[in-house]
Amino acid sequence: MNPPLTFLGPVDHLPAEGSDFTPAGATALETCASLFSESSLCFDVSLQGADVLTNPQEAALFQLFTLEANENSPSPAPQWADRAFAIRLQDFFPDASSFETLSDASEPEDFVRRFLEVLGAGLHNAVPDLAKTVLPLIRWQAGEDGNSARIQLLSLLLADDDSFEGLGENPGEKFGFVFEDAEVRAHGVREVITAVALLGITLGSVTPAEAGLFSSFGKKRETRIQQNVSSDSVRRAPAPLQRQTAVRGWQDVHRDAYVNHDLLAAGSEAGKKIVIDISKQRAYLIVDNVIALDTAVSTARSGKFTPRGEFKITERVKSGKTSTIYGCSLPYWQRLDQSAIGLHVGDLPGYPASAGCIRLPESVAPILFANTASGVSVEIVDSWNPASLHQSLAQQDILVAEVVPHQSGS
Repeated sequence: MNPPLTFLGPVDHLPAEGSDFTPAGATALETCASLFSESSLCFDVSLQGADVLTNPQEAALFQLFTLEANENSPSPAPQWADRAFAIRLQDFFPDASSFETLSDASEPEDFVRRFLEVLGAGLHNAVPDLAKTVLPLIRWQAGEDGNSARIQLLSLLLADDDSFEGLGENPGEKFGFVFEDAEVRAHGVREVITAVALLGITLGSVTPAEAGLFSSFGKKRETRIQQNVSSDSVRRAPAPLQRQTAVRGWQDVHRDAYVNHDLLAAGSEAGKKIVIDISKQRAYLIVDNVIALDTAVSTARSGKFTPRGEFKITERVKSGKTSTIYGCSLPYWQRLDQSAIGLHVGDLPGYPASAGCIRLPESVAPILFANTASGVSVEIVDSWNPASLHQSLAQQDILVAEVVPHQSGS
C-alpha cells in the first residue's frame, strides 16, 4: 500500500467549521482539489509576468496535512500536522523575467508550464526542512486572448520517490501532469516519476489527452530558472489547526464564566438574546434586559472572519455534529441563519482561533444550549457596552411617561 500523500494546504481558504461540505474524490488528488475548490489564490499569467489577483503583498498560510480515514468521516479527511508556513506568493514572480523566453506565439499551456516551473522550483528551495519536491496543484483556464492563462492554486503536494509510485497509474485520474523536459517522455512512466521529473499537477481547461503524462508542448526548456527569493518569502508560522485525537478535553484558559441560574430559571423565553463582543472575546446571554450568562469565547483567527450582524438560531444539535474538514466534533451546535457559522464547544486558547464559528467553553455550552431555542436572536458586534442595557431601560421608562396623555379635570 502506498503511503498517504502529504500536502501543504492554504487553510485560510477552507469553509467554516459548521460547513456541511464533505471533501469528495476517487483519489487523494481529487479529494484535495475539492477541499480547496473555493481557493481565491488566483494568478493572471502572461508575457507581463504572473500577478496574484488578491492581496499580493500578504502572505498566505499553508499547513501540512495528509488525507486519511478517521472516525468522523467515511472517506479520507485531513489529518493536520503541527507545521505551517506563511508564503508570500508574489515574491516568486517579482517581474516578467521568468516569462521572457515566451512570445506572442506561445500557447496558454506554455504559460502554465512556466508558472509551475518557477513556483515549484522556488518553493522546493525556500520551504525549509521538508526535503521533498514541491508540486503545485492547480486548476487553470486559457485567457481570452489565447496568449495567457488564469491559474487557481489549490494546494502544494510534497512528493518523494515513494509517493510518486501511485501517481499517473490511475486511468480514471482527472488530473494532467506537466513535465520539466520533453526528453523525459521517451522513458517509462515509473522511471520518469521516480526521477522526480514531475513539475506540477493540473485540473482545468486541458484534458488528460492534451496535458497527460505523454503530452508535448513542443518546446524544450530554454533557460534554467534563477530563483532570487527573499528569506522572508517563506517563514515558519504557528499551525492554526490541530490534529484531533479520539479522547481529549477542550482547552479553556479563562474559566471565568458568570451564570445567574435564578434568572435563567425565572426568565421568559421571549426576552432572551445573545450578544457576541468580538473585541472582548465575550458572549452574553441577556434575559429580560439583564445579563444572565457572561463567558469567554473564541471567534475567527487572523485570515478567517466571523460575520457581524443580527442572526437567528436555526438549527440545534446537542451531539453528533462533526466537521469532516477539521476532523473534530462540534457539541452543542447552534447554527446562525443558513450559514456555516454557529456556536459550539471548542478550544479557548485566550485569543481568536476559530475558522469563523463562535467557540464556547465545554462547561458553559450545555447551559447556554439548555436556555436558548431556535429563533433566539444572536447579535455579533465589534464592541458592546453592557451599560446599554440600563440605558435601554431608562429610555423605555421615559417613553412610557411621555405617551401617557394628560387630560384636564381627570
